[in-house]
Amino acid sequence: MLLPCAFAQKLEKPVAGSKLRKTILDTLRPSVEKDLKQKVVFKVSQLRVYGEWALVFAETVKPDLKPIDFKKTHYREDLEQGMFDGPSTFALLRKSKGKWVVRTFCIGPTDVAWSNWMEAPFNAPKPLFPPPFGEK
Repeated sequence: MLLPCAFAQKLEKPVAGSKLRKTILDTLRPSVEKDLKQKVVFKVSQLRVYGEWALVFAETVKPDLKPIDFKKTHYREDLEQGMFDGPSTFALLRKSKGKWVVRTFCIGPTDVAWSNWMEAPFNAPKPLFPPPFGEK
């Protein structure tokens, strides 16, 4: 008989330079680059992995680490209307058949855009998220 604790998942926070962190960010990068129509890198503030799920909180910048000029992207109108809050990027990924897949992401939200990712259609587990939803 297997005990329920045998299946307990633990929140991971992959550190800079780790293979897991690189794999997740390399999976996210093409989606963001397509959205912004330019090459990007991420300055990660939080990367959280819980089982088959990953949550990324990062600042999206140019490869030379200079800020992106969002006036030259499709976010221009949102920026002009005060509906865009800079380079903050949030992403939800899920491992499927051994590979990470971007489920959704948002750039420059003016609110907590990820708070509904715990609900349908994503149903990401609450422990993946920062307090007050998940673990510290």
